[in-house]
Order: sequence, then structure tokens, then C-alpha cells
Amino acid sequence: MELILSKINGTNADLNYVALKESIIEKLSATCQEAEVIILNNFPVSVSSQATVDFIVLLNIPKKDRSWYRVEIANDRHYVKNQIIAVSIVNEYTNSNIKIDNGLVEIDGAYVDFEDNANKIKWGLTNYLSSNCNLDRKYITVHPITWIKNNSSSFTTNNILIDKQFTYDKVEEIIKLNHYFKWPGYKEWYASDVLFESQIRQIFERASKDSEDGYITKKKIDRIQNKLDDASTKAYKNIGQKLVEVNGKAGTGKSSDILKWMLRLSVEGRKGVFLTYNHVLVYDISSQIQSFTNQLSPDDRQGKQPTTTYTIYGYFYRVAKKIGVLLLLTEKRIKELTATLDSRWVQIEAYFNSVRNTENDISLAKLLMYVQSKWNIAEGTKREAILFIQHLESLKRLPNQEETAKEFRIYRNDKVDKLSNLESSNIFLKDYHKVLERILQAASNLDAFLSDLDVVSKYDLLENVMALQPNILEKDGSGKINLEKLKTRYKKGISGFRAGRIAYIDEAQDCHPLERDILYSIFGSNNIVIANGGKEQLIRYSQLCDWHISRSQKIEYHKYQKRRKSYRMKPAIAALANHIAAWYEIELDIEPIDTEDHGSIFIDFSKSNEKHIESVKKLKTIGERQGCTNYESLLLLTSAESNSKNEFAIEQETSVSVNEYDNIVKDAGKNKNEWSLITEAQSKIGDTFFWNTTGNVDKRSLSPPGSLSVRSIYYESCRGIEAWSVMCFNLDEFFEQKTLEKDADNYLLESLFDQLTPDKRRAMYAATWVLMAITRSMENCYIQLQNTESSLSKAILSFKEKYPKYVTSLGL
Repeated sequence: MELILSKINGTNADLNYVALKESIIEKLSATCQEAEVIILNNFPVSVSSQATVDFIVLLNIPKKDRSWYRVEIANDRHYVKNQIIAVSIVNEYTNSNIKIDNGLVEIDGAYVDFEDNANKIKWGLTNYLSSNCNLDRKYITVHPITWIKNNSSSFTTNNILIDKQFTYDKVEEIIKLNHYFKWPGYKEWYASDVLFESQIRQIFERASKDSEDGYITKKKIDRIQNKLDDASTKAYKNIGQKLVEVNGKAGTGKSSDILKWMLRLSVEGRKGVFLTYNHVLVYDISSQIQSFTNQLSPDDRQGKQPTTTYTIYGYFYRVAKKIGVLLLLTEKRIKELTATLDSRWVQIEAYFNSVRNTENDISLAKLLMYVQSKWNIAEGTKREAILFIQHLESLKRLPNQEETAKEFRIYRNDKVDKLSNLESSNIFLKDYHKVLERILQAASNLDAFLSDLDVVSKYDLLENVMALQPNILEKDGSGKINLEKLKTRYKKGISGFRAGRIAYIDEAQDCHPLERDILYSIFGSNNIVIANGGKEQLIRYSQLCDWHISRSQKIEYHKYQKRRKSYRMKPAIAALANHIAAWYEIELDIEPIDTEDHGSIFIDFSKSNEKHIESVKKLKTIGERQGCTNYESLLLLTSAESNSKNEFAIEQETSVSVNEYDNIVKDAGKNKNEWSLITEAQSKIGDTFFWNTTGNVDKRSLSPPGSLSVRSIYYESCRGIEAWSVMCFNLDEFFEQKTLEKDADNYLLESLFDQLTPDKRRAMYAATWVLMAITRSMENCYIQLQNTESSLSKAILSFKEKYPKYVTSLGL
């Protein structure tokens, strides 16, 4: 056969291209005349913050007579047209002892979970190809593979290859284990070889543009690669020995320091996980990691250890789910709904059997008609039968009783799994601090955890999420789990979260003590690095988290105290932040960077989208002239309630949750309005892509923003990110909304309980949010206000009188 194998973007040092080509020829040559393989090496864009796409294999089999290739499994087969195979390489375990233990990957005595990586890669790349490269989402099927390089073991699971070589026979073993093996990588490519070629080039050209580094990113990478000063070197050397704390004011570079240390240590052989508070910052950090990685030499890139980024909620959700905490806390509801499903199946199975007795080999279409119009049964059971028939749709006809029962088990397990995820999400959000208590108990007092929740009796509940197998049960037929085996399972699972990593915690002052204690229990205090700010940086909680003590034990630490000087804010921005802070009696005292160019504050009371779009264009141009990408040039901020018909109507009470003090509180459902400015700006500024998370956008379908993107987000999501110019829309309205929140009454409740009036406390709380937004700016801050008489407007107009040289007209 003729096989064309080509590479784009250099060579991957881990991949043996000759062995891969030979394995493809061996598999395809018997029936296939011609095939093309393109390998996109060192994919330059971050599509996931938890895993890196190291290379993508694109296989295309042209449409020719008597030329085909077929993949077969026991009861199905599929003719391969093309495939998209996205590969993430894990090369830290080349000499480790690896085995597959009941479906779990056990590495050096700990269970290490890679399943999440596969899902993140699959949907992350799908999102990127759809939203950035104009491929039709419904026709895309990505096969994700985590390739764990190991010199002595060879295993394959649904998404994992453990082997020293990457070859196509192993790839096919993995693909055949997944239900989506039958679909092409991209359906439209089979109709046109020309389209395949053009779109592959388009994908990489777009990825190359999205990964371009602008002025700000280049400066950050330079800072990471530059020699450390004496104070930073001393802190760096203490990582792994004791808790390392970077302490400083907002904008002084705390987050940059811990990121810099994580990346430098990753090249020296230490894995890291970076925890922060919002998804936008997670994307920002993962983008910086990708930019750093793109600049490494092939040898350094091959030796670099993994660095992953999570929101702190996302990380604890993952821990709670994998050790069964979420299911154990929602057991009653899950049991209730599962019992209903099982009782309905008894009735459904009996009805199907009665139909078989009168009409053998009945079609599903006819069976559906019978259920809908002839079966007199409770509506819930009837609806369940219809759903199950829809599940059987690909079979066309009702199978025999045994096969039908087998299909129902698959259907039931899928239902229960989805139900578990739903209930788990609810309990995690609604009773977060109780979930944290149970995680901490599992990590620090396993015997009490297992006893309190009677875990040995919960095999059926935990079977799927913890991948339990029947050999863990007692041999007496009681159905209970063997206690010692269960302890071993938990210890290995918890060890897998540690797995030699250093944890880097951003905004650590705003952690809950339970979060702190869990992280100490999992990683050890010597393997934790924190960026710690003051009380003016509190957003999540009303009290500063003390990292120097944990469960009555003092923690040995090394503190690296930052100077007050901001590493990013020019004088105008720092002066505005200090003025607003002083206006509301908040201690801030930020010192700006040393520069002759002071930056500018733009104040706008206009409510016209047309004028706002002209301001967007102007500020975007300012950033471009500085050498910034779209991503770096501009950040647009608004509040979720802006343009709401009901002024400040944020209290649509939908449900309850339980706070950290075991108070049952009403949840406020926020009415998120579409931001019309973004729709209009997108149509009028043709060379810009607005990465928009406002309104009713489905964030799950968004890929991380690339360098071509201008971020448009809510104020609540801006913590930790920055841009050359930041546009704050409806800022005084946002301030007023924050004063009305219930949490405003709790601001600094312990430290200033007898010094503040309720109104002043609320204003201080709201001002901290405003300061967070303003300090995202590096050179220019555009502030759009609704009402000249509002409290915040008066503060900003006072600033204009005091510092007229800092306030500039856009000249519109």
C-alpha cells in the first residue's frame, strides 16, 4: 500500500515515527491501497488546563474502489474513513512499577487517575476545533489517549496506553474499547480529500496564531527564565523542605512568583499542581504554562514534569468524587430513585415478555406504538419504557429476553452514573463545608471515616465511581467489603492525589481552614507553596486563613515578603485604587511601577453601545501598538445583573444551601442578561474574536481563549487576571449590587465587629470587589458609570478633581 506520513511543527522526541508508520502499514495494507497520516507535533495551544495535547494523529483513507479498512469488535464493526487521535504523553514513570488493578492504574503503590485527563482532552480539542477552526461540532469525534511511557509494562485501557512505544495496533486496541469507535474523526473529510488537506492546514495555522506571545506574555516568560534574586532564591530552595509563603499586596507579583517556581521546578523534575479560584484564571495560567513549554528545547520539553491547574472547587470536587464522599452523602436520594427504576423494570420486562409471546421478533417501532397506545400503566413506568426503547434504537428489533436484560443493565448503570453525578454536584455545592469535613476525615482519620459512614456496607453504591471489583467483598456472602482491603484501596487512592507533586495555592488568605487542612493532609506542609494577601483581598470568606497552624499544630514555614510596589500597575491605576480604598477606609497603599508614562483613567457616563464600541476599538489599538495580542490588550468586565428590568433584583430565591457554620441559607438565583454590546462589537470589529462568558453562554463548549481573543466576562471572574487596558462597565451599579448581598453584612465580622456601622461594612465589602476589578489594569482603566450621584461615582469624580493629569479623554 501507499502510505504518506508527514509531520507539522517539528518532531516529537518521544515518538518513534518509523515504528508508528510500520505499525500502520501492517494494520492497513491487507485491504487498503492508500492512506495518509499527518502528525501535528507539539500542539501549541492549551485546550485543557489539566492535560497537554503533545501531538495529534490524523488518519485519512481516501475514497477509492476496493480500498478500505475495517475495525471489528465482538458484535459490531466499522469501516474507518478518518480519525483524530489526540495524545498526551506522561513520561515521568518510565522506570516505575505499573500494573492495572481491577481497571485502576497502580503506579509504585498508589492509584493514579488519568480518566479526567482523557475527558478534558477529548472535549477541549472538540471545543477548539468547533469554536476556533470552524468545524461542525456534531461531526467531530476525538479519540483521546494518555500515553504513559514505561520500559517494562504494556497495558491498554479505554483511554490509556502504557508502553515504551506508541504504535497503531495499540491505538486500535484502545479505540475499540470506546462506544464512539464507529464514528469518523470528522465526517465531512470522507466526502473530500481536498477539504481534509485544507482544513488540517487551517487548524494548525489558527493554532499557531492563537499561541502567539505578545508583549506581556514575553515579559512574563522572561521573568520566569531570569535569574532569581537572593530573597526569591532562598524561598525557592525551601520548597519541599517547609511551607513557603509569598506575602504581599495586590498586584505585587505573588501569583507570578509561585507560577515561576512551579515551572522552573518542573524542568528540574518536580511535578506541580496550581490551585486558584476561577476558571478564567485557570485558563490564563494554563496559557502561560503552554507559552513557557513552547519555548523549551526538545530535551527540556521531554524532561519537563507535568504541571496542572485547577480551580480549588474543581480540585476538591475531584477528590470527593473519587473517594466516594459525594455518593456517601447523597446515598438516600440515589437509593430512592434507583429503587424506583428497578421496580419499573420488573413491570417493563413482564410487558415485553408478554409481547414476545404473541409477536416474536417485533420491531422497536411497533413495540413503541404498543407502549404508547395499548399499555395501561402508570405514566412514570410508561415513560421509562419509552426511554429504554429509544436506548435500543440501533438494534431495530426487540432482542431476546437475555439480551434485553443485558441492555437494561447497561441502560441502568448509565442512568445511575448520571444520577450520581447530578446528586453529587448538588451536595457538593449545597453543603460544601460538610463535604470538606468528610474529605479531611478520610485523609487524616480513615478508620473514623469508614466507621461513621458504614462504608463496608456500600459496595453497590461505590462500585462504579471507585472501580470496585467483587474480589474486595467478604467471602461469607454478606455483601460487605473486606475492611482491610477497603483501607488499602483508600490509602492508595489518596496517595494518588499526592503522587510526588508540589501544591501551589493562589490567594491562600481566602481559603477555608478545612481546605487548608485537607491540603496539608494530602501533600504535607513541606510540599505546599502559597501566595498570601491581606484582608483587603478577601472575597470568599470574611476571615483571613492562618496557614501557620493546622489542627492545633504549628507549621514550620519560610516567608518571602514582597515589597508594596506593584509589578504591573502604572501610577494612574495605583493612584485610583488607593483613592477608592481611602474613600471607603480600606488600607491598600499600592506603589506603582517606576515609569515615566503614568497611564490613563477614562471616565464615561455614556450609555450608547455605539460609543462604547468606538472605545473598544481605541483601547484595542493602544494595546496593539505596544505589541500586545488581543488577549493581552483588552479585558471587558460587566455585572451579571446589568440591564436587568428589575433594578438590583438579585434575590430570586430558588433553593437552600448549608454554609460553613451549618446555617441553612437561601440561595439567590441571579438573572444573567445577555450583553448586547458584545454581539454588536463582534459584528462591527471584524478582526477580533470576543471570548464571551456572559449571559447564557454554555461554558462547557468554550475552548480556552487564545491570543486572538478579547475576554468579556463578569466582575466575579476577573480575580488574578490582567490586561493592558481594562474596561469596567456599569461599575457603580456593580458596587450597589454588592452592597445588597447577604455576605456584605459579614465582611470582617470578627476583626471589626464593634467599629463599623452596617452601611459602612457593606460599602467596604463592595469596594473590595471594585478594587479587584480596577487593579486588573496595567496602563489604562476605562470606567463606565450609570449615575453621577451614586456613591462610587462621587469617589471617582473626586479622584478626577484630585488627579486631573491621570484622567484622559478618548477623543471620541
